[in-house]
Amino acid sequence: MNDDLRQQELVDAVRRDLMRRLFGLAAGAAVLPALTPLSALAADRGPAVPDQKPVQVSEHLYVLYARGGFPNKENQGFFANVSFVMTPKGVVVIDSGTSVQIGEMAIRAIRKMTDKPVLAVFNTHFHGDHWLGNDAFKTAFPEAPIYAHPNCIASIKTATGPQWLQQMMGATEGMIEGTRITPPDHPVQHGQELNFGGVTLRVHHYGQAHTPVDIMVEIVGDKTVHVGDVAMDKRIANMEDGSFTGTFKVYDGLEKNAVGSLWVPAHGKPDRNLLVKNRELLGGIYENALKAVQSGKDIEEAKAMVLADPHVKKYANDTVGFNESIGKFTSIAYVEAEQKAF
Repeated sequence: MNDDLRQQELVDAVRRDLMRRLFGLAAGAAVLPALTPLSALAADRGPAVPDQKPVQVSEHLYVLYARGGFPNKENQGFFANVSFVMTPKGVVVIDSGTSVQIGEMAIRAIRKMTDKPVLAVFNTHFHGDHWLGNDAFKTAFPEAPIYAHPNCIASIKTATGPQWLQQMMGATEGMIEGTRITPPDHPVQHGQELNFGGVTLRVHHYGQAHTPVDIMVEIVGDKTVHVGDVAMDKRIANMEDGSFTGTFKVYDGLEKNAVGSLWVPAHGKPDRNLLVKNRELLGGIYENALKAVQSGKDIEEAKAMVLADPHVKKYANDTVGFNESIGKFTSIAYVEAEQKAF
């Protein structure tokens, strides 16, 4: 199968997923509110997001840490980190946030550190908390390219862009009003290296994990990798658009090709053991789902097996939304296990 056909199949799959979500057939409603008509939301531009000071996590990488695990009116949708790489020539942003207001807050933070321009933006995947802030950066720095996996670009343009804007509008009760869909515009591929002011960034992509289009951005000289949502700190990565077994393959690729790195997630804090912890938790969910399928047990029995697993229990108390979401994630793992078993 050629690359063009693979890309078209992905776009078609994303479009079908969007239709399922729009008609209430997807499980995402368990995490995000039901879609709200735009006409029912606030007519004025949403308020500014309060300024936040970035935290340095490696020689060149700084992180604006999010406020809360899930989007709501109080945090104005600021539930995913915005990161940026400081270089002698300017700044490279990794994930731009959920709104134009969050993007503008990030620009204000950058301006307090340097008067150099934003050179580029990277979007790690097509979920809206990682790219809706593109609007602010493209307005302020129109020449700056916005990089993403080619199929991420296609999906935002054809399906997921309007869906995520609508979904985040509803989740925040209109606090992101004024945000415009601004897709990434420059495709990148696995192994590609880009140099910004003497700082080299390397792109990693190993297939479907959290989504089919996840890219991870390595700051080569820092031995630091921004992993997007393929691994999270004190959260379970949502697999509705992803794959448990694919995620484990991504971890294998990262551990092989970026040995000894500091792993920086888009949700939570950096940790050199982040992949190990996520592999243990996700493995506990998936392996028990697979055992349940192989022994003819149903999803409820699989959930009981997951909850009894010491590798899962170890993380239960520290994982945001664990009790509310473990049934859903077990169900997703069960379906994937069925596909593997049969």
